[in-house]
Amino acid sequence: MVSQLTQLVPLGLQDEVLTLGVEDLFFRDWVDDHYGHLVGTALEQVRGKPATLRYEKVEKRANTPTLPDAPPVTHARRPMRLNEKFTFDTYVVSDSNQLPAAAAYAVSESPGKAYNPLFIYGGTGLGKTHLLHAIGNRIVARAPEARVLYLSSEEFTNQFIESVRDHRMTEFRRRFREECDVLLIDDIQFLGKKQETQNEFFYTFNALHQMSKAVVMTSDTAPSEIPGLEDRLRSRFAMGLITDVLEPTFEARIAILKKKASVDGVNLTDKVTQFIARHVVKNVRELEGALIKVLAVHALTSQPLTEELCAQVLKDLIPTQKQLDAEHIQREVARYFKLAVDELRGERRVKHVAHARQVAMYLCRTLTDASLPEIGKKFNKDHSTVLTSVRKIEQLKASDEQLQLELGELSQKLGSA
Repeated sequence: MVSQLTQLVPLGLQDEVLTLGVEDLFFRDWVDDHYGHLVGTALEQVRGKPATLRYEKVEKRANTPTLPDAPPVTHARRPMRLNEKFTFDTYVVSDSNQLPAAAAYAVSESPGKAYNPLFIYGGTGLGKTHLLHAIGNRIVARAPEARVLYLSSEEFTNQFIESVRDHRMTEFRRRFREECDVLLIDDIQFLGKKQETQNEFFYTFNALHQMSKAVVMTSDTAPSEIPGLEDRLRSRFAMGLITDVLEPTFEARIAILKKKASVDGVNLTDKVTQFIARHVVKNVRELEGALIKVLAVHALTSQPLTEELCAQVLKDLIPTQKQLDAEHIQREVARYFKLAVDELRGERRVKHVAHARQVAMYLCRTLTDASLPEIGKKFNKDHSTVLTSVRKIEQLKASDEQLQLELGELSQKLGSA
């Protein structure tokens, strides 16, 4: 944890060697294993030249900050695979993940009854695994005797193959069907095209579902889009709730950063928080990684937490300004509104498609040097249609808060904010 890095004592920087004070050799080894490379890289970025880390043993400081104790839950033996740091308390809920978070909490309240199965999908690093662990942790806290099983679909596949090879299928089936009350499966998309494993999972799913035992799955895509997934499994997954986690909005990224910093006992200024949230937009994992990097350099060099420090430390993460073109804008707008690019270029005039098309045309006009006829060609429209769309968006954005939000978020994604 970042707050543990504050136990290090910067002793000096001389001849390209940064000397850090540590309280014992165990802590020295832990820091070197987990953060040595990270700190060294960050220091090189800040100083413009490499520095070697050296450690010296120092006396324990009376005011050494420590992490707050975790609130007592129960004395239950927690399943080894569950990460106790991933709870609902540490999960930041926003518009981009409100439904999956609420559904996950409902499952933890009534496993096997609420939303069974629950299927959560979305891009990498958006917090799907966090929700799986949060479900498991809360169920164990509420019912210590509950048998919660967490693993990835790849691990399920490997265990299945080993059981077939070693003639232990009876043991395998007993573990996943009879000795399991809650099955949490991560990255279910890897079952695609694995026919034998899918067949075994199908019967496992049926057995658990018939006994009202909870099944929760995550995937990087919706069931209908998993290549090679059997229709009968798609049908089973649709029996409960299928919901997606979206990329966090700017406001959500700020909330995530503040939550993470508060856990580590750090008070971030609004300017620093907004700087990181504005430049690290892809997912929660990268956002938290950026914060860890900034706080590590701050703790080890005693430099003030400023936008300038963030810019230095995160320069590799901050995207350089790219030359935008209509095709790139179309792809981002289509992804944002959950449409296919061909729909933006097509003739469909239903409200949400027409709106997305107008937004895309407006962004092409304001963010590129393309002329109206050139933009029209990209959308299979004439220049007058483009002009009408641009004028409509310009008029609406002055009073339409939802449109303002859409344009702001798209501009950030396109690197033009």
